[in-house]
Amino acid sequence: MPMTIFTLASFVTACLITVAASAQTIYKSVDQYGNVTYSDEPPTNATAEKLELKPLNTTPAITPAPAPSPPLVSPAPSPSPEPDATTSPPKQASGYGLRLVTPKSEQRFGPAEKTLTVVMLTQRKLEPGLRFEVYIDGKVQETTDSNNVSIALSKALQGRRSVSAAVVDGAGNVIERTEERTIFVIRPAGHS
Repeated sequence: MPMTIFTLASFVTACLITVAASAQTIYKSVDQYGNVTYSDEPPTNATAEKLELKPLNTTPAITPAPAPSPPLVSPAPSPSPEPDATTSPPKQASGYGLRLVTPKSEQRFGPAEKTLTVVMLTQRKLEPGLRFEVYIDGKVQETTDSNNVSIALSKALQGRRSVSAAVVDGAGNVIERTEERTIFVIRPAGHS
């Protein structure tokens, strides 16, 4: 029985030490010039207000997901006969992972901004004969081999607009398309 009381007393003491260590005391003092000083020890030459700090709220770090594997490269296809007028052109392989980096969804372009920069990323290089198209409100605005396009923002583009992009082939067939993003072009009256 005496051992049980000793064990209980030790446990209670350990708990009190833990609670005392988790709530830290700091001291706030103000000097004659109004300068505020915080310290973990009370000042010897001035009066100080004793403050209790609440425990810190922390979140453990998140382990990032592993990087995706690069796409597998398939062997070159065997030569096929030349297409004639009755056969359709071969369909290009998709899987570019096309996505918009800019503009951000709901982004606003004020009067000082003269251009809309559209940046697109893919997981792999475009095959020969393919290119990018940038759309505003579903209409082709720019066709390019570059994944970075600058479009002049005019009064005609004022208001709420949707922006998207696609990878297209030489015949204009869409191979892969991004999601549409809404942007707002703000132009004052009389601005061109």
